[in-house]
Amino acid sequence: MMSNKEVQLDEMLMKDNPHYPINERIGFGRRFGAYMLDVLIVMVCGTIVGLLIGDQLYPLFFGKQMGEFNQLSDQLGGKFTNIIQKMMEITSGISVTGLLLFILEGAFGQSFGKWVLKIINTNVDGNPASSSQLWLRSFLKYGASILSLIGGYSGIIYIGWIGSLWSFVIFIGFFFVFADNKQTIHDMLAKTVVSRK
Repeated sequence: MMSNKEVQLDEMLMKDNPHYPINERIGFGRRFGAYMLDVLIVMVCGTIVGLLIGDQLYPLFFGKQMGEFNQLSDQLGGKFTNIIQKMMEITSGISVTGLLLFILEGAFGQSFGKWVLKIINTNVDGNPASSSQLWLRSFLKYGASILSLIGGYSGIIYIGWIGSLWSFVIFIGFFFVFADNKQTIHDMLAKTVVSRK
C-alpha cells in the first residue's frame, strides 16, 4: 500500500505526463448515487415489464411456490390469489430487468447509474479493464441474485441459502470502499476500481 507522500508524488507525475492514465478513484458517495439510480430504473422498468408480461414470467420463477399457495388459498376461500399472483408477476419483471445490470456492467463496465454519473469500472491503474475483469466483477457483484433466481426456479432451497450468504459477503465487502484504495471486495477480486470517466 502506498504512503500519502507516494500517492501525492504519483499524482504530481500524472499531471506532468499527458500520456499517464488519469485514475481518480471514486469513493462511496458517487457509487451509492449510481446504485440508487440503478435501483430506481430497475424498479420502474421491472414493474412495467411485470405488468405487461409478468403472467408469462412468474411461472418460470414462482411456479412451484404458486402451486403451494393456490392450495392454501383454496382453503382460505381464494381471497388472496389474485393479489399474490400480481405481486409475483411484478417481482418476476423486476428480477428479469435486474439481470440487465449484470449484462451492462459485464459488457461495458457501466450500469445506467454509472453512465449518468460519469463513472466506469477500470483496471487498477485507470486504464480500461479487460473483458474478463469486467465479467468477473459483474459475476461477483450480481451472482448472488442470479443464484437466488435459480433457487426460486428450481425450488431448491439450498441454492437460495447460498445466494443469501453470497449477498451478505458482498454487502460487507461494499464497506471496503471506505479504505484508501476505494475498492469493494468484488473490485479487489477482479483487480478493478471505479474511476471517473
